[in-house]
Amino acid sequence: YIELTNGLRVMLISDFTGPASSGDDESEEEEEELGEEEEEEEDSGEGTEEDSNSNKGIDDCVFVCVCQSAAALCVGIGSFSDPNDLPGLAHFLEHMVFMGSEKYPSENGFDAFLKKHGGSDNASTDCERTVFQFDVQRKKFREALDRWAQFFICPLMIRDAIDREVEAVDSEYQLAKPSDSHRKEMLFGSLAKPGHPMGKFCWGNAQTLKTEPRKKRINVYKRLRSFWKRYYSAHYMTLAVQSKEKLDTLEEWVKEIFSGVPNNAQPKPDFSELLDPFDTPAFNKLYRVVPVRKVHALTITWSLPPQEKHYRVKPLHYISWLIGHEGTGSILSILRRKCWAMALFGGNSETGFDQNSTYSIFSISITLTDQGFQNFYQVAHLVFQYLKMMQSLGPQQRIYEEIQKIEANEFHYQEQTDPIEYVEDICENMQLFPKEHFLTGDQLMFQYSPEVISAALSLLTPDRANLLLLSPDHEGHCPLREKWFGTHYSVEDIQQEWRERWNGDFEHNSDLHLPVENKFIATDFSLKLSDCPDTELPVRVTANDRGCLWYKKDNKFNIPKVVPVVHTHVSALSLARMVPPECLSNLRTYISIVRAVTPLSCQYS
Repeated sequence: YIELTNGLRVMLISDFTGPASSGDDESEEEEEELGEEEEEEEDSGEGTEEDSNSNKGIDDCVFVCVCQSAAALCVGIGSFSDPNDLPGLAHFLEHMVFMGSEKYPSENGFDAFLKKHGGSDNASTDCERTVFQFDVQRKKFREALDRWAQFFICPLMIRDAIDREVEAVDSEYQLAKPSDSHRKEMLFGSLAKPGHPMGKFCWGNAQTLKTEPRKKRINVYKRLRSFWKRYYSAHYMTLAVQSKEKLDTLEEWVKEIFSGVPNNAQPKPDFSELLDPFDTPAFNKLYRVVPVRKVHALTITWSLPPQEKHYRVKPLHYISWLIGHEGTGSILSILRRKCWAMALFGGNSETGFDQNSTYSIFSISITLTDQGFQNFYQVAHLVFQYLKMMQSLGPQQRIYEEIQKIEANEFHYQEQTDPIEYVEDICENMQLFPKEHFLTGDQLMFQYSPEVISAALSLLTPDRANLLLLSPDHEGHCPLREKWFGTHYSVEDIQQEWRERWNGDFEHNSDLHLPVENKFIATDFSLKLSDCPDTELPVRVTANDRGCLWYKKDNKFNIPKVVPVVHTHVSALSLARMVPPECLSNLRTYISIVRAVTPLSCQYS
């Protein structure tokens, strides 16, 4: 870790893992051959994306991951800093800095350079952060760094490119409009207090960046350059670079290339005084929404004080672990038994929308069956009963330590991340955590603090909750329309019967209880000596009328991990006997969801 004279903070990562670490010369030769092959393929125009992907095996993926060098830079400002008369300016600037620099004036020269040398790049704008990242073959990493750094030193942002990039921003907005998650965020943001940046239109589009400015005679080009000069300052920035070079070499490169990033010495924007943005009468109500997808869903949301400072404890992670538990005594187990729900997830995504310097969100989203939609108040009541039980029992050290062990195991035995993803995570962590926790602050649970957990848990009460009910059945019954994404919705008070019940000392549910002790958390990760011979193909271990078990010994990676794959056939007749008719169609939908996200293969006929 180093800090440059201009205030830019840098994490240097020298990665000598992988098959190419034994000899740099051999590694570079292999990379050059790979690059030449890629260029030949591009020039020939032969082969399809499907063909190229189908020929990639595990060895190819590992090789590409190891040979790529990557860098990511996080600027500590985002859409919260948009001027009120130019919504989306921060996002627009993220696009415009790519349009060439004084040193490398070609408008799309960097993208062309990366494409030629097997690389890629991307960028994203959040509420309080903007992240840029790229990867490229190692032999071209230094040149790529120099080209990339010019975006933050002397970008051209030429006038002629403005209209074209406005269209690019508008295209992203148009692609996002059919997303129910983005629609919910924009609707939710509209509930914030007037003047709070959460209510801003962070995406930007042709209307806010071209049409309206022209009507108001706003010089977008001038404002864009002023925004860059004010906010793209080195002391707001954190940089992470990863390559197979030695640390001394990486440090030399970074100092030579990035010391030219300007520092305007102005204080960083601070929004931390704008607390409780959703402490309004409009929040604790029921919102009925017409979704794009044909799905019933209930989302219960609370706005809490900012929780980033409690990263050592991670109270919301502890709470979400219990809310999302699917075993006996859990919310979902009872909802499934009643055929009211198919899936449930809860927590905080840690995106800028869910967590920033002004608030933290805790939400519980439940995918409902048709029956569950008809009984959504009872579904919400079950959630509130579980939360009340958690509040009565208080934080449980035994459960916290179980979660802590599981997270530690996942951290210590995680698979190697692609360099471009890893540096992106690290440069953002450098904005959030102290130096000693740059690598671990977003993953590990360091300290059990019942006081911190109780403080967050005590705020998850019915009178502070927002209920969002999505259903295609709402079509034609939602007269209100969200301004930017066009979401149709209605708003109403929570039914008096339920409001009075929840405001009182409502009953516990005896079917609900915390998870029992987990006796299956691994503590010994030493590899066992195997008496099984190495085989190229899986071997059938056993077979009977209940099924077959096949086993393939890992003779290559030698890691303490098992990958189970279950394949089962379920006939429609068997389903009809096991499952009530009203749940059968929902079960088929659930099986489709399971097949999409897990290695479990289910078939019915």
